[in-house]
Amino acid sequence: MDELACETLVTLEYNDEIIANLLATPTDIHELFIGHLLCEGYLSDFTIFEEYNFEITNNSGSYHMSMESMKKIVRIGDSNRIVTSSCGACNSDELDKLISDLPLIDKDQTRINYTSLNNCFNEMRELQVGFQLTGGMHAAGLIDSDYNLLFVLEDVGRHNAVDKAVGRALKENISLSNCTLLLSGRCGWDIVAKASRSGIANIASIGACSSLAAKAARYTGVRIISFVKNNNAVIIGNN
Repeated sequence: MDELACETLVTLEYNDEIIANLLATPTDIHELFIGHLLCEGYLSDFTIFEEYNFEITNNSGSYHMSMESMKKIVRIGDSNRIVTSSCGACNSDELDKLISDLPLIDKDQTRINYTSLNNCFNEMRELQVGFQLTGGMHAAGLIDSDYNLLFVLEDVGRHNAVDKAVGRALKENISLSNCTLLLSGRCGWDIVAKASRSGIANIASIGACSSLAAKAARYTGVRIISFVKNNNAVIIGNN
């Protein structure tokens, strides 16, 4: 019997308004919701201890998540469009505007310890249970400034995994500005955008980054550390 990565429709509703339809893995879905709110710019900050109501319903395999809060959000994009596991900026013709609308962050000029960073990737790989079972899931993790791996979250979508990791940090009141985001694959524009909106200064990826991701990183101040090896990496952005 083959183990397949679960991919289903997940609808996010905030104050009775649908803000997104995602194709995602229905695990850590509370983290997915609150991480998505911050990563996609609906909220400029998220205080997990504020008063809000959260509910999850399962309807024939699809999931509907609703949140009610006094905090208002900014409506972005078309909520009826389904965001797929490979979605990035492919539906926009104004790529330069996509980048110029991103927030700037404080650059991290600290020296990178490649050996410690590579060890974090090795540790993350051991925690990718979904990938080990199916071969079809992406992972995102967060490490602190001392190269301690805090946690790893998985999903069929790269961007969903990042939302989950950011959401977990918000739930645990972890300062994202002191964290580095780890990616199990490549880094696209959408991941840089999520990092800048979350205040994450460093993204480390096993694979490459795209041209638009590099352009976004140089504009926002995010540093991309790609092709991480034990003693070197390709750095894009501030060095």
